[in-house]
Amino acid sequence: MPSNNSKTLKNNVLTGFILMACHALAHAEAADDTSPAKRIAAAREVHAEEKELEVISVSGSIGINKIERSGFNVDVISTDAYLNSTKNISQLLNETPGIVVRESGGLGSAYDLSLNGLSGDQVRYFMDGIPMENFGSALGLNNMPINLVERVEVFKGVVPVSLGSDALAGAINIITPDLREDIVDASYSYGSFNTHRIALLGQAANSAGYFIRGSAYFNYSDNDYTMDAVPVTDDLGNILGNISVKRFNDEYESNMMSLKAGSSRFSWADELSFNLTYADNKDNKQHPEKSINLVYGEFYSRNETRLLSGLYKKQFERIFIKSYVLSGTITETFYDTAARSYDWQGNFTVKPTTTQGEFKNLSVFELEDKVLRLNLSADYNYNQDTILSLNVSANQLDRNGDDSVDTVNKNFTLPNSIEKNVIGFNYSRFMLEEDLNINLFAKRYDYTTKIGSWQEIDGIEQDDNTRISLSDTGYGFGLQYQLSAAKQIKISYEKAYRLPEPDEILGSGQAIRANPNLKSEVSDNLNIGFISQSQVAKLFMKSEINGFYRDADDFISFDPDQVITGIYKNTSRVEVTGIETAFSFNWNQSFDLQLNGTYQDVINKTKTLLDGSSNSQYGERLPNKPYLYANLRTGYKHITQNYDALSFHWSSHYVERYFLYSESSGDKEFKRDIPTQLTHDINIEYSMAYGTYNISLNASNITDERVYDNHKIQKPGRAFYLKFRYSQ
Repeated sequence: MPSNNSKTLKNNVLTGFILMACHALAHAEAADDTSPAKRIAAAREVHAEEKELEVISVSGSIGINKIERSGFNVDVISTDAYLNSTKNISQLLNETPGIVVRESGGLGSAYDLSLNGLSGDQVRYFMDGIPMENFGSALGLNNMPINLVERVEVFKGVVPVSLGSDALAGAINIITPDLREDIVDASYSYGSFNTHRIALLGQAANSAGYFIRGSAYFNYSDNDYTMDAVPVTDDLGNILGNISVKRFNDEYESNMMSLKAGSSRFSWADELSFNLTYADNKDNKQHPEKSINLVYGEFYSRNETRLLSGLYKKQFERIFIKSYVLSGTITETFYDTAARSYDWQGNFTVKPTTTQGEFKNLSVFELEDKVLRLNLSADYNYNQDTILSLNVSANQLDRNGDDSVDTVNKNFTLPNSIEKNVIGFNYSRFMLEEDLNINLFAKRYDYTTKIGSWQEIDGIEQDDNTRISLSDTGYGFGLQYQLSAAKQIKISYEKAYRLPEPDEILGSGQAIRANPNLKSEVSDNLNIGFISQSQVAKLFMKSEINGFYRDADDFISFDPDQVITGIYKNTSRVEVTGIETAFSFNWNQSFDLQLNGTYQDVINKTKTLLDGSSNSQYGERLPNKPYLYANLRTGYKHITQNYDALSFHWSSHYVERYFLYSESSGDKEFKRDIPTQLTHDINIEYSMAYGTYNISLNASNITDERVYDNHKIQKPGRAFYLKFRYSQ
């Protein structure tokens, strides 16, 4: 590992000790009760109460929580069972029905999350209700450890107005722990490919209502796993054969530190808090995301994100107000400084011109986004059964760029900006003695972008400004009917819109050119679901089945129309039909089983191509998209007489074979495909002192299957990870 990693590691460990000190100070008032004997007695008493509460929670769970009663198709995933595992948030979501996460490599690699057949920017992400879009690669779900999160809410197809954003496929809302709790949680894991991961969370609150929270994570991996059957080429790029080699330019490192402080006891505020976040990463690029035929030996990127936000909440007699403001700067820098051509064995040749880099011209290109977000929401309790909600969200992004090496590159040297405003209104009513809940909502989207670029007009280079405006109105409903205390049916629909992202309409300054002619994506999203829960003695069971339909138009997709650059276009219409089912049971809080599966048809419904010709792929499944996948997790937990806990869990993930390119072209027996994949993981945990000290061993892909994801890029094989965790 590079020497600067050791420095970063020490800084993060120091942060952990500071957070633990905050936790200790918060308990200073109880110093007379801190003798070892009293602490042990108190712990045993608390644990006995928790054992009673565990039984009560199982019985009480035969009912529907507030989110599930909204009528939206939503999964609420608690992280409690995974806190000792080495998973990140994206890996946890990959075990959820209707979701498949595909990665193009190891730790920190690009990933694509598909939700009910739609993916990429069509899915929106939130942290405690604040949009995470355009926050930079260092704050992605593939970086975030589970230990910093309490639960994850997955809204499928239909998104409540309270989140205040545009989304075509749905939304994922990450919820952090309650600020009124005192928490210290510190973990470190080490494993294959020289992978190190640290997660730190410290939180203290006092009786006066003041609180402080500090959180941090550190990730590092060499990602030097073996690649099978990579091409051997000559000086002209002709493929001579295949070999198996280790990746040599794929190191990844990311860091995050966040501090939140405030009060929950002001007379004029139930919460007033401020949050400061810093994150960065360094990502070495072994090859392009979609191909292994081109190899990089020194090309890499850096991301740096700085965010400052404030949050206000207040419950008046009938009105609940919530508002936040967020400002930040996100910088992404690409370093292409080697005039070399590499092969998979690490050999290189010097390029014929000294100005040509590995990707394009020699370049150190910095792209800077400045974001400003404002949100105000209000819930008015009209009467006991009716709530009226209003949400107003305003978003501003300014993009600038500069290349300190390639002076010819003038991308984003002129101002570029995007303004996005979303206004949502929701009417919620309980009827039939609260057995029926109806939500009716509407959303208004207003979008303005300004594109500044240098253009050659009559042989003279001039600055050119283009201004584009888009406006759309969406609407929908959510209906939930309680058939009994343990059974419910849900139906939801939304006319959903997804507005263009900055890279899509402004360009990236690298491989993506601007397109001012982009339109919003639009989709009719329909969900119908049924949930049943039951309990017999110590056995608790839950089953769920959901059908979904998406009729999406004006898909925004990337067209690589030039040798090294491309452009996003509205190219197609897609129809998605599918069904997902999940079943779980728990016996005596000891043996548990979760099983889910998803089948979906993502069909190309574009009859005519942009050039006016008929589409030969009309009616076919979209290529490079899984259509059948399933997950299983089962295990046993044993609690000893002194309340230590030993658990063993087995997980399996299955993906049916799917084609990399169109089904209609070529012989299906010899077409390039992603083969059927079945992988297995094992996780063994031992917890001591009522969960204070924890150690776990995780073995992933234990059968060492050759596994692939996006564009048939090979992923790591068998790997082992050891994790130590302290929690109090």
